[in-house]
Amino acid sequence: MKTIFKNARVLAEHIEPDYPTGTCLVVEDNHISYIGDGADDVVTLLVDDEENDQVDLKGQTLIPSFIDAHVHLLQFGISLAKVDLRPCKSLAEIEAVIRRTAEARPDAARLLFRGWRHAVTGSHVLASTLDRVSARPIYVDSDDLHSAWCNTAALDEMDIRNKADPEGGRIHRDHEGALTGFLEEAAVLGIVWPFLGDAMSSEEKLSCLRSAIGEYNKAGYTAVVDMAMDETYWGLLLELKSAGELTLRVAAHFLVMPAKTDEENLAQVERVVRLHEKYNLATSPDLRVAGIKIICDGVVDGCTAAISHPYLNTGELVDPTWTPAALQVVLAAADAASMQCALHAIGDAAVSMAVNGLEALGTTGRRHRIEHLELTRPEDAQRLGRLGITASIQPVHLDPEYNRLWPPMIGHESCARAFAYREFHDHGARLAIGSDAPTAPHSPWNNIFNAATRRSFRRPQDEETFNEQYKLGLDDVFSAASHGGAYSCFAENMIGGLQVGKKADFIILQGDTKWSLDLSSLLASRVSETWLGGRRVFNGNEKL
Repeated sequence: MKTIFKNARVLAEHIEPDYPTGTCLVVEDNHISYIGDGADDVVTLLVDDEENDQVDLKGQTLIPSFIDAHVHLLQFGISLAKVDLRPCKSLAEIEAVIRRTAEARPDAARLLFRGWRHAVTGSHVLASTLDRVSARPIYVDSDDLHSAWCNTAALDEMDIRNKADPEGGRIHRDHEGALTGFLEEAAVLGIVWPFLGDAMSSEEKLSCLRSAIGEYNKAGYTAVVDMAMDETYWGLLLELKSAGELTLRVAAHFLVMPAKTDEENLAQVERVVRLHEKYNLATSPDLRVAGIKIICDGVVDGCTAAISHPYLNTGELVDPTWTPAALQVVLAAADAASMQCALHAIGDAAVSMAVNGLEALGTTGRRHRIEHLELTRPEDAQRLGRLGITASIQPVHLDPEYNRLWPPMIGHESCARAFAYREFHDHGARLAIGSDAPTAPHSPWNNIFNAATRRSFRRPQDEETFNEQYKLGLDDVFSAASHGGAYSCFAENMIGGLQVGKKADFIILQGDTKWSLDLSSLLASRVSETWLGGRRVFNGNEKL
């Protein structure tokens, strides 16, 4: 049996609706078997066959589904139950929201929040501030997920008063050695997240994953590249797949944290190698281990990104979280096992170290990748394409509204080179767009708008831009949001576009889609249906 989608505007090659690839798409055995004119004799024969299904799209637009090339899916699902502090513009507003939440949830064992921005609180990130709001444990995730703010009850239940700083992280203390309530980098990933994860039952985590997957299908995604995998989380995904509930294709990068010795670092890699041997593109294409994730530095907002000069507001010169020698040992081990390396590098010093490390491997065909690339030197931006390094970018982070405080922190000269996407593209780098959810909203349209305009998706009518010279063309952005993600993990022959022979992964859009006439109309785009391998996994037309 075949399914015929007719009277459509199929946009397979260009995103401009006035130049559709065809008006008909046919699905057979989970794959696309035809794209073209609905009046073609081949289509007429299919329509006349009563065994085939027909879907009349009545002029609606059909485009490739999206691939989120950088997401933390479980954390996104967990975040859906946390109270969002992003709208708060002052410490007083944050306190008020936390107080109201405590009053509204008298039986909650813990109070969980997300979206706190460093610029709002400044140095007032103290356990005592939260203590006066509630005596119950309070955990506040920073907007970038690289910091956590906890009250005394939370610090006590984690039992970290006598715990040393982990490699690549920091548990902040005052001049007397008392905990302040502020944790950064590996202290968040290696202490706070595992503690809260252990406090949740498997069923609670599965419920969070189901919610996350549902939201992703609703937004038009059919595949993701997950960037913070561990064995427990992997087991949950396997359980969902076994039950037929995993309606996303997942390529996973397992987190490798810096340890004190090469042997400890290599032991982490070896665990991932064993999983990769069992779950890879050949053996398990829809749920597989792509490789490892390495965090080379922090974030600009927290003054933890490794840039090549001291921060202007702190006077501190921040080094990468890995030494070049330790990093090279891990990269070489993963590369030798035919795994992909994904390196978080935001500051230009971290980016240079990451590029140097990947260049030293000499394996340009492995499609290793660098995540974020927010501040780059011209020579490094040019090397990405030559070395076959995927530029994994998150345009939501270039939002002018959130980056106004960068000049006093890093200087105007550094800011002038921020998010140099056009430069990456023009020098031959493959681009893959991700949301970095839950550090930013997961909607693909926010990313597309920001990348094509360099304006704020939060205030689309505002003409303020951030380094407009680096904006991308609309076709290039849509390609990076679909084909780019597929290419980044060797899946481009299976997914990431509308072509005969590929999996039937696509979305149907509501209403007008003449985006080039008004780019702000991108943000009004709505997904009507999402199809995964010829199976509808989201139907926005159903009445609740």
